[in-house]
Amino acid sequence: MAEKNEYNPMNLVSQEKPEEGAYVISFLPLKKRQLRIDYWTGAFLAAALIYQIATGILLAYYYQSGNAYGSTTSLITTIPFGHVLLTSHLYMAYAMVAMVYFHMFRQYFTGAYRGRWRWLQWIIGVALFVLVNAIASIGYMLSYSVQSVLGLHVSEILLQRSIIGRLSPTLAGWLISVLVGNGTTAESLSHLLVLHAAILSVIVLALVAIHFFLYEKSGPYDPVKDEGAEDKIPWFPVNALYTVFIGMVFVAAVLFASALFPQILPPDYGQLVYGTTPFPDWYEMPVYKLMDVAGLGLTTGGVPLVFALLLFLILVPFIDRYRGDSPLDRPMITFMGIFIILFWLVVGLWGYAQPGLSQTRPLTLYMLYALTFCSIVPVYAMRHARKDFRAAEEKK
Repeated sequence: MAEKNEYNPMNLVSQEKPEEGAYVISFLPLKKRQLRIDYWTGAFLAAALIYQIATGILLAYYYQSGNAYGSTTSLITTIPFGHVLLTSHLYMAYAMVAMVYFHMFRQYFTGAYRGRWRWLQWIIGVALFVLVNAIASIGYMLSYSVQSVLGLHVSEILLQRSIIGRLSPTLAGWLISVLVGNGTTAESLSHLLVLHAAILSVIVLALVAIHFFLYEKSGPYDPVKDEGAEDKIPWFPVNALYTVFIGMVFVAAVLFASALFPQILPPDYGQLVYGTTPFPDWYEMPVYKLMDVAGLGLTTGGVPLVFALLLFLILVPFIDRYRGDSPLDRPMITFMGIFIILFWLVVGLWGYAQPGLSQTRPLTLYMLYALTFCSIVPVYAMRHARKDFRAAEEKK
């Protein structure tokens, strides 16, 4: 049974063991079985964040907002190891987006959002999920290529069609002006650079610090409930060295991929390119495709679906009232998680297959019904199969 949530903020800053002097918090030890890769997705994200900050500072020395495409090309062609630097920054952003998906849904399916301060840790994690995707998208826009400008336009439409844009067009217009300035190329890219490298990055660093602090307060979530006194490994030096080691392996893998498959810079915006269709990057594609989903009779396209799914993820610690820890003990929660993953994958692939082509209402509803069926039936089928298996075991 999951431990209860804790809501008293005074307990958040209280010391577990009062000591003299300043507030002290020690890094928690782990059990031997927790030295597994799936327990350390947060460490991969931390390594990716550190690498992105370091390489981002180096890239900022050569980037010119008034000559975005030219300075990017110059970095590739004239700066030693510039191409590897730029490519690794891009690939690490890809890895960070993919890892934040994996990290969040691992916590989701294990029910790690329940207990003590994990509910707040989860909400901050969802905010970090949105911010990581936003930072990656804005960084993607800075090269001023055909695809980057397309991504900028998609972001503007997203704000206009969102709840903010419908309730307060003035506020949405102000947010767009913050994003693009007065519309000139130099000012738009200057705004994007400040948002990418300063404002959003500082917010992410602050939230990561709070996220880690809450982790130390609640401890690692372990669905295995053993009564034995298993030896714990102290954080220093074993856990610290393990964290550094897997972080370095992660960075080395990205650098190796960057050297083998260097980035191919898309054409400059404004350059005439025939016979090609500009696509946003893969992590933007689902949102891009939802812009032209008119089959639900919504003038906003599929944008409300994005916000509805995010709202569900934020509220899931309070919605989940199941007592079990297994995904099959929480069937409706598991169903929604599978539905979100399948929905995101199908809409993304749909965007690559039929870019800009709106679908009819029956086809859109058919897709949603099919995804619902494919998500809910296996969960309950496996749940009943487990029940039958346990009943058969008890008869032996």
